[in-house]
Amino acid sequence: MSQSKETNGHVAGALGSGLAPGAGRLAGLADIAVHADGSARDEAKIAHAQALAEAADAHLTVFLANHIALTPIPPGPGSEWLMAEIVKQSEKAGGETEEALRRRLPVSDAPTEVRRFDEMLAGLSNAAARIARTSDVFVMGRPYGETRHWPELVDAVLFEADRTVLVVPPEGRFPAVPRSVVIGWRDSAECAAAIDAAMPFLRACDLAILASVSEGGSDEERHREPAADMARHLSRHGVDVEIRHLSDWARPAEALIREAQVTGAEMIVCGAYGRSRLREFILGGVTRDLLSECPVPLLLRH
Repeated sequence: MSQSKETNGHVAGALGSGLAPGAGRLAGLADIAVHADGSARDEAKIAHAQALAEAADAHLTVFLANHIALTPIPPGPGSEWLMAEIVKQSEKAGGETEEALRRRLPVSDAPTEVRRFDEMLAGLSNAAARIARTSDVFVMGRPYGETRHWPELVDAVLFEADRTVLVVPPEGRFPAVPRSVVIGWRDSAECAAAIDAAMPFLRACDLAILASVSEGGSDEERHREPAADMARHLSRHGVDVEIRHLSDWARPAEALIREAQVTGAEMIVCGAYGRSRLREFILGGVTRDLLSECPVPLLLRH
């Protein structure tokens, strides 16, 4: 087992704009992290994270995950040497990936550092949680869909660190400050936490749509009063908000995505995993569906 290797210190535009941290258009964000692994999917994530950091005048940390894939090696002569050699070669590959990433990292006005971690998956999850605890938002790629893309790290940030994840689709470019935002509303602790985490975006946008999805028409009425309470709360924070009741949708995630498409919203905010992750994995659920299909940046908090 290797020790976690962390390399720090890449700084581009270290002075930033001269404003206090978090004093830009996205007031309230001072530290942003973004996951990278050296693949082609890094480009969209890093570009969006840099735009966020510049809009907020925030510090950006690029979390470079170098996965050391150790397979079980039977004990015996040479086994320790073989394990050490695998680790050595993985760390060498990680160094090459880091150098390539630094070369293609776009020039930015935001103070930026690259931190590389050479670890097995459990170690990378722990490292992601540690970085997330001192970050206001952690930008990641879509973990499900046609291929799996580091869902373990998304879970680590949401559950181990109890922090905010912003999932960026692999295709398209999106503004750092969304003009309109769809909030998937439920009267739940997870939803309230997500709205609180999204407040920098909600204050900066032109319109927030508080969308309550009813899977059957009979339960629409019981959502009305809590939704009105939340709308008043958002209004007191300076957010221009509308309430929409979306009735008779078999799949709430589809309703939220459709509402975003119809209204031109550039972000969806949702509480993550209102029921157990295992149940969502087996039966499906709003969070899992959004993590697989959401076509715009998706802000989640548990």
